[in-house]
Amino acid sequence: MKISRRVAPLAILLSVGGLGACASRQPAPEAQAAKPAAPASVVQSTEGGFSVALPGPVSQERRSQVTDVGEVTLHTFIAVRPESDTAYYVSYTDFPSAAVSQAKPSDVVSRASLGALEALGATGVSSKPLTLEGFPGWEVEGVSGPRRLRGRFYLVGPRLYQQLLLHPEGKPPQDAEGFFESFRLDPQMAAMLSGAQRS
Repeated sequence: MKISRRVAPLAILLSVGGLGACASRQPAPEAQAAKPAAPASVVQSTEGGFSVALPGPVSQERRSQVTDVGEVTLHTFIAVRPESDTAYYVSYTDFPSAAVSQAKPSDVVSRASLGALEALGATGVSSKPLTLEGFPGWEVEGVSGPRRLRGRFYLVGPRLYQQLLLHPEGKPPQDAEGFFESFRLDPQMAAMLSGAQRS
């Protein structure tokens, strides 16, 4: 089943004032030096059931997408640092429980990582399974021209969470690890999603 490969998060990221816009307007070195990076703050989504540290400002969007298992809603949270050509992205998508239950969770998150690479036209350089609070996940890194993508994908019941970072090759932001490690699930939401998957 390919429920997650049709969800193309990076295509959205590149089209909503993200890196597609940043790449075309390179500020002068003086402007870069004069503009300090915005500090990260914790963004909490009650509806999404997660919290994560993102640099401000954060834009939110909700859009429908057609997938192999029907129409789903993609909820996105995006922060962009134009001066360093860097973008942070978190999203979640609820798929029909019946459809997700027909696939191995590890396959779903692995396919989601491939979909992210494909959306950017990136070549994968590493991938590995991981877990988040006992839920299956996958981490991937890839290169697309002068940019590097790093992403983590988690399946919690029928909900797919995606956490992505896009930056110039060889220039990861100082808060890269902090961004990925700051992602937390709301215990009540995680329990509810797990129960939805079992029922």
